Amino acid sequence: MLLNLMSEQVAMGFEPVLASMGEHAIADKPLEEEARRRGLQVQVFRMMPGPNVLGALEILRFARREKATLLHSHGYKGNILLGLIPRRIRKIPMIATIHGWTGTGEINRMMLYEWFDSLALNFIDRIVLVNEAMKSHPKLRNRPRLRMEVVMNGIPLAGDPVDLGDGKGLDREVRDFCRGGYTLGAIGRFSREKGFDRLIEAVAILAPKRQDLRLVILGDGDLRRELEQKVRELGLQNRVLMPGYRDNARNYLPFFRVFVLSSLTEGLPLVLLEAMQAGVPVVATSVGGIPEVLQHGKAGVLVPAPRAVDLSEGIGRVMVDEALAAEMADRCKKIVVGTYSARAMAENYAKIYTRLVD
Repeated sequence: MLLNLMSEQVAMGFEPVLASMGEHAIADKPLEEEARRRGLQVQVFRMMPGPNVLGALEILRFARREKATLLHSHGYKGNILLGLIPRRIRKIPMIATIHGWTGTGEINRMMLYEWFDSLALNFIDRIVLVNEAMKSHPKLRNRPRLRMEVVMNGIPLAGDPVDLGDGKGLDREVRDFCRGGYTLGAIGRFSREKGFDRLIEAVAILAPKRQDLRLVILGDGDLRRELEQKVRELGLQNRVLMPGYRDNARNYLPFFRVFVLSSLTEGLPLVLLEAMQAGVPVVATSVGGIPEVLQHGKAGVLVPAPRAVDLSEGIGRVMVDEALAAEMADRCKKIVVGTYSARAMAENYAKIYTRLVD
C-alpha cells in the first residue's frame, strides 16, 4: 500500500521519501529493495530496538535537513517514536495511518507496543483509518481528541505504470500444484491473527467431499513449524503447500479457484483488493473493513471468525455454486475499479495533507 501511494504521489508532483527503520543487524528489507526498484527515494535508519529516543531524533533531524513538509507514519513504531515527541519540539506536522492491530488478546510484548501506540495517537495531528468500521474499534471510540478521517486503501489498476502482474518468473512448484486440482489460495505472514490454522482445519473438514481439493498459502513467519505440524496431524501433506514468501505474490492469484481470507483481525488488506481485481471468488471472515469492501456479502462470501467449520461452509458454498462464484467475481472487479484505485487513494491523502499544512 505504501509503495503504491508513493508511486502515485511522485506522478502527482510530490517528493515522498521512505524512512525505513530496522535494527542494526538487518540487511536491506524487501520493502526497501522494491522501493528502489520502483525508483522511489529511500532513507534507511538502523537503530536499537525498543523506545529509541536517539533513533527518533535522528529521523527528525533528517526530516528537517530535507525541509520535509510533513511526516506520515504507517505503523506503531513510527507512531510511538515520533508521535510522543512534543509538537513544540517536533514542529513538523504529522499524520498517521492506522491499518489495524495485530494483537489477538494474548499478553505479550505486542500488547505493550499497542498500548503506547494508542497513547501516541493523542499527540498526532491527523489520524487516518482505512475503513469506516475502525471508528468503532475499542482503541478509537469515545476519543473526541483524535482528529480522524477515512481513506480507503487502493491498488494500481491493470495497465498502470506500477502494475507488476505480468506473470513472468512464477515458481513452477506453486503453479503445477495449483493446476493439479481445485485450489484454495491464501497469502500472508504466518502469524496468529491471520487464522491459517483454522483455514487448514477447514480444508480437513472439506477434504472427504472433494478428492482434488488443495490449499496453497504463500508467506512465511514464526508459526511455520506449528502450521506444518497441524498439516501432518490432519494428514494433509499432499493437499497443503506452504512454499514460503514469494515476490509479487499477486501474480499467483489467477491460479486460485477461491481466495480465502481467514484473518481474526484486519484493517483493509490489499491482498483482498488484488484478489478481487484478479477476478477470483472470495471467501473471507467478517472482520474490520472486509464486509464493507465485499458489499456485506454481495461481492464475496462472508463468514464469522474464527471457527474452522464456518470457513468450510463458506468455501463449500462457492465450490458447489459456480454461477454464484462467477457473479461475485465480476462484481468484485467493478468495485475495485470504481472505489479502490491507488490514484483515488493518493488524491484523498493529498486533500488531507493540504488541509493539515494550511
